Amino acid sequence: MSLRLASRRLALSGSPSIAPLATTLLSPKPSSQRRSKWSVNIFKGWGKPGSKEGTASAARSQDPTSAELDDPKKRAAFLERNMHGSVSDNIFQDEIDAAKPPPPSAAAEEASSASQQQPEQKTRENMAMVTDPDPRSRIRWQRRKVIQMVRNNGAITKQERLKMTERQLLHKSHFMPTSVKKLVMLSRQIAGKNVDDAITQMTWSKKKMAAEVKYYLEEARDLAIAQRGMGLGKVNGETFEKPRKIQTKDGSWIQVHDPTRMYIAQSWVGRGPLRGKEIDYKGRGRMGIIQHPSTSFTILLKEEKTRIREYEELVAKKTAKGPWVHLPNRRVYGQRPYYSW
Repeated sequence: MSLRLASRRLALSGSPSIAPLATTLLSPKPSSQRRSKWSVNIFKGWGKPGSKEGTASAARSQDPTSAELDDPKKRAAFLERNMHGSVSDNIFQDEIDAAKPPPPSAAAEEASSASQQQPEQKTRENMAMVTDPDPRSRIRWQRRKVIQMVRNNGAITKQERLKMTERQLLHKSHFMPTSVKKLVMLSRQIAGKNVDDAITQMTWSKKKMAAEVKYYLEEARDLAIAQRGMGLGKVNGETFEKPRKIQTKDGSWIQVHDPTRMYIAQSWVGRGPLRGKEIDYKGRGRMGIIQHPSTSFTILLKEEKTRIREYEELVAKKTAKGPWVHLPNRRVYGQRPYYSW
């Protein structure tokens, strides 16, 4: 250290041209940059008032930051507030504070919160992407259908006419943790019944998956009412004055009061992916593999209008066929005069 001081004095005394520059560099100047919370050792001075530590403690008591750091609770909050995301150590803090936008007023905050709470009004413009996502494809499809009708001279098939007059809903469940062998029994139990009777059957069934089947039956019923308008005969006044007696496919006779009452036209199950495998330990050191299956459940809901139409078509077909004749009056050709055994 003595060598460095001697060389500094020698350089200052030897060259008068360097002296003003060295004096300027070595002379202390007040710094205008902002001090950080670690620029002064604020943790010293916790001694007696007369000592240097006491002087530092007095200076710290005048500083609001130091006073905040004296209290343990405030010190923890101060460190948490300034150590995470703080820029108090930045020399450009003044410019950053000046560039910050002014805080919004209370009225502006209330107006923005009220606008966020109110739901947006659904109009044709803001719902266009949902109701009509691809208008060009829709126009091309409509044009193609019109061309088909013109070519057929306006005639439509029987299936198209039935789709225009009779409503139906196809509903499929998620894959349930059971096998096809177990779920197909419930599927056969509710096939052909109306929805209310099927839900009653699943309510009192002892099968484990009966609760899941009941849930999907209720979900299909609600979707049919909300999306297709099925089962609203009593509300719209479409009930019969006198009940109609019809025969179902299984041979049972029922009376229909409401033609819009929903029934389960078809019910089937489908095999899904395996949920996992497990080792089945057996005797004599042998083992097998247990595969846990998953199965889906699908139902097709229709209205009683469809069942009435099917019964009327069956009766009309039998009527048009005529009576059955045991020995029709016709000639017999190739009659052999001997027995064939």
